[in-house]
Amino acid sequence: MAEISDEGSKLVRTYYEQFLTAPGDLKIADEILAPDVVFDNPISPDGIHGLPAYKEFALRWYGGFPDRVFTIDELLEQGDKVAASFTITGTHDGVFMGAAPTGEHITVRGANIFRIEEGRIKEVHAFFDPRQLLGPLGLGA
Repeated sequence: MAEISDEGSKLVRTYYEQFLTAPGDLKIADEILAPDVVFDNPISPDGIHGLPAYKEFALRWYGGFPDRVFTIDELLEQGDKVAASFTITGTHDGVFMGAAPTGEHITVRGANIFRIEEGRIKEVHAFFDPRQLLGPLGLGA
């Protein structure tokens, strides 16, 4: 019988709770993300490739939504994969994707599938309706 591990789930919790949720700790990325991490998501057409680009992406969230909270709604782990459904809430109080602050509140629900390799997050595939994020900012999706 295979040994049950929750190491991937622990990484994913750290990803949401310490790296992305305000205030956010950019240094955490060095501990939990692989140097060649790939992030596929609906608002980055070419994806995010590599740790430096991922940190830049996180900084855009830090600036655009200083009060953001990434809540894990459900978490499932199997093998080298972790699936998480999430809810993002925050107030658009800074520039985000070129949009000046609107003061609008966002609520975005979605899911991520993570692949874990050698104790770090190697791939993230995000699934959410970009209109939930971009609509309140006045950006077309």
